[in-house]
Amino acid sequence: STEKMPSREAFIEIGRLVCINYGKDSGKLGVILDICDTMTALVDGPNLKRGIYNFRRMAVTGIKLPISKSVKSTTLYKAWEAADLDGQFGKTSWGQKLARQERRKNLTDFERFKVKVLKAKKNKIIKSKLKELKN
Repeated sequence: STEKMPSREAFIEIGRLVCINYGKDSGKLGVILDICDTMTALVDGPNLKRGIYNFRRMAVTGIKLPISKSVKSTTLYKAWEAADLDGQFGKTSWGQKLARQERRKNLTDFERFKVKVLKAKKNKIIKSKLKELKN
């Protein structure tokens, strides 16, 4: 019997969009330009310094940029803008979650208070509706 390889949407390959998830560059987007060995890859992006990153420190997305191996930074940035990778990533649930976290992180004290009050009102409404449904 021949078993199929489990399907996976995002393979590590040249041109794959990655999100750095550890260190000073955490949360920044980059593209794999070259695979160095079984543990590292050359990654570059508009907000990310070109360098060799460990696969453990990056999360691979399902978005792929059609580029050749080890392109210059300027070529990458032009392709990045043409493909609108920031827009594509922003449309994903992951991108929306990061944007929401960033928005929450930048709230003022009063804005945090307003969020707390609105959350309490929402929870009170939900509690009353659940009570109605139980009775």
